[in-house]
Amino acid sequence: MNRHLLVPERTAKPELLRLSFKRPDSGPAFQASRRFPLSGETAWRSNGGATRGHPARALPFTLEVPLPAGAESITLVGVFALHADAKSEGPGTLGATIHGKANEKLVFRMDLVNGRHYRDATGEAILRSTGDGGQLETIGEALIDDQPVRVDALTIDLPPQHGADRLQFRDLGSAASFVLFDVFATAPAPHGCPFHRAGGGVPLSEIPAALRLSDRPKFDLALEQLHQALTAMSNLDEARGQMLTFMAMVTATSLELGGGREMHFRLLDLARELDQVTELDDLWEVFVRHVQEVVETMLPAAPGPRPHLMDRALALIDRSFAKAITDASLAAELGLSTSHFRFLFKATTGQPFHKYVMAVRLEKARAMLVEQKLPVSVVANAVGFTGLAHFSRAFHARFDMSPSEARRA
Repeated sequence: MNRHLLVPERTAKPELLRLSFKRPDSGPAFQASRRFPLSGETAWRSNGGATRGHPARALPFTLEVPLPAGAESITLVGVFALHADAKSEGPGTLGATIHGKANEKLVFRMDLVNGRHYRDATGEAILRSTGDGGQLETIGEALIDDQPVRVDALTIDLPPQHGADRLQFRDLGSAASFVLFDVFATAPAPHGCPFHRAGGGVPLSEIPAALRLSDRPKFDLALEQLHQALTAMSNLDEARGQMLTFMAMVTATSLELGGGREMHFRLLDLARELDQVTELDDLWEVFVRHVQEVVETMLPAAPGPRPHLMDRALALIDRSFAKAITDASLAAELGLSTSHFRFLFKATTGQPFHKYVMAVRLEKARAMLVEQKLPVSVVANAVGFTGLAHFSRAFHARFDMSPSEARRA
């Protein structure tokens, strides 16, 4: 099992949870290397088939599984998909959809598109981002109807605070037939103090040492660690308490190093301001402003980009390039101000954020056109363009050829 595929980037390790569902008495058996802790039960297979008289056309359309509270992503392990070749259904076809429901109410939806989230299972191995927060990776092989087919792991990030308690996989009636062996979900481990040594991060006791040694990377890591823990909290008083504990260490160290008398009032000023704020994002903004004002005299300005943060930023872009991501949203996720994030990002990539994202989208589009020969309109939509004309102009400006010319090359 490759746990990195299932575990989101968080300080606290999440729990891996199997979602169980009833299966028919017979069906294809998984014969791949068990990188995932599969149940070994008979697979579920959806409706499909290259012709209307195909036996698979009598198979069910819908599968439901319970979803654990706080699930952040799901991974479907199976065959994606049978009868999905160009002769059976065209690229860009909506073959299935995944619904998240809470008490019968639809709270999120993810459509699965041929050429983006699945391909014909008789093709070559796959390892790529879907561009909308997901990843498709081939992990093995199965034998279905005496024919070897790929077994893929499709991982999908769920919307934050979605509240869904069950997941519904719905085949939309195209030729594609989907086979599911198991479904997994990741949920964060119960959070406690982010600075306990058991968490594997920066202990609270090492924050003064980081300040005394002017170790900005370690201090920034501790700050990021706190931010990740706070995003999992629903109790604002607990969040305020952890912020004040962190600030107490900072002001005490400042006084030790000769800080002025105003340090005696810093903690009280922060507590008063935090008490007036009722949203977690606003709490964090207030807290970071106070902390930065205190530490600016103790820590040198960062001479260059912080690799661990920029690596995360680039990984997030590669995973979600088709979404409407902005520098402000990415900066907030990394615990940085937008202006500081822009500075670090350009220092790392040599490009402003919006130009880099545009370049990533166009490079992904070129690969899809050349390698998969997908229609231009399908590719434009898959990489995040809402207009075909805008996509064509941007593509030509980067590669000095039209998308159609690239597809024919």
